[in-house]
Amino acid sequence: MRGVEDEAGVPHGSARHYFANQRGLIVEVVRHLLDGDLPRPGETPKQQVARWLGPESGRTRARYELIIAAFHDPDLAVELVRGRDRFVDILIERGMTSSDATELVAALDGLVLDALLRRHAPETLDPERIFKRFAAKFP
Repeated sequence: MRGVEDEAGVPHGSARHYFANQRGLIVEVVRHLLDGDLPRPGETPKQQVARWLGPESGRTRARYELIIAAFHDPDLAVELVRGRDRFVDILIERGMTSSDATELVAALDGLVLDALLRRHAPETLDPERIFKRFAAKFP
């Protein structure tokens, strides 16, 4: 906790005051990370994927590391599922069915993970094939 406080430039004890313990801090970091992954107002899915692989690739890699950690941490898994469900809910609000939204999120996730593993530049990735599969269902 002290290292986090030092890095943030805040007085010692601040993190414990706001987050109670290290676990509380981690949960809030995960929530913040997942909030940043959500579609931004007016952002197309293609722009979102480019953001995940470009300027926010560090955040995207952190999300995948957390997913791996969640296999051994049920509380972390709950937060990650909650974040993923928020993304699905946004797509449902935009007119997709629940099953289509869930499948689109999973497909995009796989595409992004593969691009990160292969170290593809964001501009070389074209997620249009995935979007076309949902074109009739995506507004």
